[in-house]
Amino acid sequence: MPSNVFPASPKGHRDPRIVARKMTLLQAPHMKPLTEFARRIGTDRKVDVPLFDPASGGVKAKVLLLLESPGPASTATRAGSGLISLDNDDQTAVNGFTALKESGLSREVCLNWNVVPWYLTGHAPTPADLRAAVPYLVELLGLLKELKVVVVLGTPAGTGWSLSGRGYGLKVFNAPHPSPQSINRDRATRWPQLVGAFRQAAEALK
Repeated sequence: MPSNVFPASPKGHRDPRIVARKMTLLQAPHMKPLTEFARRIGTDRKVDVPLFDPASGGVKAKVLLLLESPGPASTATRAGSGLISLDNDDQTAVNGFTALKESGLSREVCLNWNVVPWYLTGHAPTPADLRAAVPYLVELLGLLKELKVVVVLGTPAGTGWSLSGRGYGLKVFNAPHPSPQSINRDRATRWPQLVGAFRQAAEALK
């Protein structure tokens, strides 16, 4: 995949040229099945589903970074990038970008996604949201043939992962959600936990 879609510093999507470059790759071989999958969810449920980031392992990803639900910075209808990405212009993405870099886990083997893939207006995922999203998570796991590790980020993602069945022979590591609300609650404890989970994922691939 083109190296020029991996910005060297956080908030890369402030540069519209980077977003535009990524959009040209949505039908690339590593991305096409995922792009079609995300768009179908949006059509089927009539919801806003940001797309997978081409700056990733795509369908060849070995590590799934699983969060709870998209934020405004990822949502095109909210003036976001339209992509689930560590390059988005918000502090959650900054924390994820920085922690991943600190851990040594390569973005080229990772894929970012949310247990509830559609935008939720003004609330965290409810139990009903998580149950409705389970079939899509199960379907995604079927698309990721080289997946070895899941990093579950935050409590709602953990609940959604549990509901999915978990019987996939994958190594699973849990970590705090990278949002500032989560990390800043106890940064001295939570930041090392976040970096440590990414580091464990990297080690698991060796």
